Amino acid sequence: MSSAYNTSMNIRQLRYFLAVAQELNFTRAAEKVGIAQPPLSQQILSLEQDLRTQLFIREKRNVRLTPAGEVLVDYAHRVINAAAAAEAAVHMVERGARANLRVGAIYSAVYSFLPAVLRDFSVRVPNAEINLTEMTIAQQIAGLNEGVIEVGLLRGPIHQRDIHTEILYRERLTVAIPASMADEFGDSISLSQIVNRPLVAVARGPQRGYSDRVLDVFDSHELEPNIAHEVSDMHTAVCLVAAGLGISIVPGIIELMQTNGVVYRPLKEETVGITFALATRKDAESPLLDHFIDAARKQAELMLPLHPHIFMKRAAY
Repeated sequence: MSSAYNTSMNIRQLRYFLAVAQELNFTRAAEKVGIAQPPLSQQILSLEQDLRTQLFIREKRNVRLTPAGEVLVDYAHRVINAAAAAEAAVHMVERGARANLRVGAIYSAVYSFLPAVLRDFSVRVPNAEINLTEMTIAQQIAGLNEGVIEVGLLRGPIHQRDIHTEILYRERLTVAIPASMADEFGDSISLSQIVNRPLVAVARGPQRGYSDRVLDVFDSHELEPNIAHEVSDMHTAVCLVAAGLGISIVPGIIELMQTNGVVYRPLKEETVGITFALATRKDAESPLLDHFIDAARKQAELMLPLHPHIFMKRAAY
């Protein structure tokens, strides 16, 4: 079979290309991959000749990607990650494992929802291996796009062309307060009671996400929160609450973690809640993935009657 774009492009060339794309300096890139600068430059030139496309604009003191080079960055990451996954899968078969699924999950899922899913999955697919990594939402989105993970459990939905999101359930919001402040509040807490207190908030990311939804609750009641600390993730927020540095608004499932020094009170105001979702690439095809999704759906259904903070069944986006 012939093609207008037959190429001898290989993994090594792609690794060299990514090093230059990251460093935008051929000398530093050569040091990074452990070869001399001339052979690195020759490999990049050979790759450009094979692709019949210039990947870098080389100036005296400046190197930058061409539009074609920017496109190749994404595909190069995917190819390298796929090759690494294939190598890992081969070694797993050698050890007797039949297959492997790479899963990313936010902190709260790792310690609450996910264990039951993994137990169900292991019954459905005995001897399969799960590679589980705790990841932030942003890390999971990048991981899905780059082929590092095959499925993510995160706060959704994610509005990206190549990612499919399935909402498993919604969670009511609850207020995390230092245990030393428990007597200052009743059985529930209104926004007006906490609006002037130091708020520990999860920092905004590149995607509109959890942080924005919490702040929207204040906005909808024309209140301006007193953000004292911004953190990268929810469990760090709860740690700061335990240290007495402020209060935080968190999904109800966080209560299951029973952090010392923290008590929880439901929020009086009605909100749409926070979604918990399963995310995959739209082009993903894998029997293992299908089994994992079925296990996640089943466990979401089982959780609904057991946990009062969960109040909506799944939906697809």
